[in-house]
Amino acid sequence: MSSPVEIPPTLPPLPHAPSVPWSAGVVEAYRGLNAAFLTSRRALNLDESDPIRLGHHIKQAETFMASIIDALDSQTDNPLPPSHIREVRDSFALLIDGLRTAHDQAISEYVSPVFLR
Repeated sequence: MSSPVEIPPTLPPLPHAPSVPWSAGVVEAYRGLNAAFLTSRRALNLDESDPIRLGHHIKQAETFMASIIDALDSQTDNPLPPSHIREVRDSFALLIDGLRTAHDQAISEYVSPVFLR
């Protein structure tokens, strides 16, 4: 059996800007993205995480966070390097996989006792 894949503790930091500094919009979007990532990652470690809470984090990662990544990826003036965007997408893919696994486990913990009675 393979070991679970490790979800990074944070997103990779913004790389150094090649010529001009990153715009305020890019910096703020990235801060928000990282904050959302950390909040969802922490939800994996909560003892009281339930399927509804985990489902909310999955939905947020698949919609809100994914749209921010897409917006960062579509920057035309001073764009983030494609390798960095790939790293961020990979981090989110690992997070979503971890959330789905935890969600499935939480559902089985809620459902199993009901069927055992």
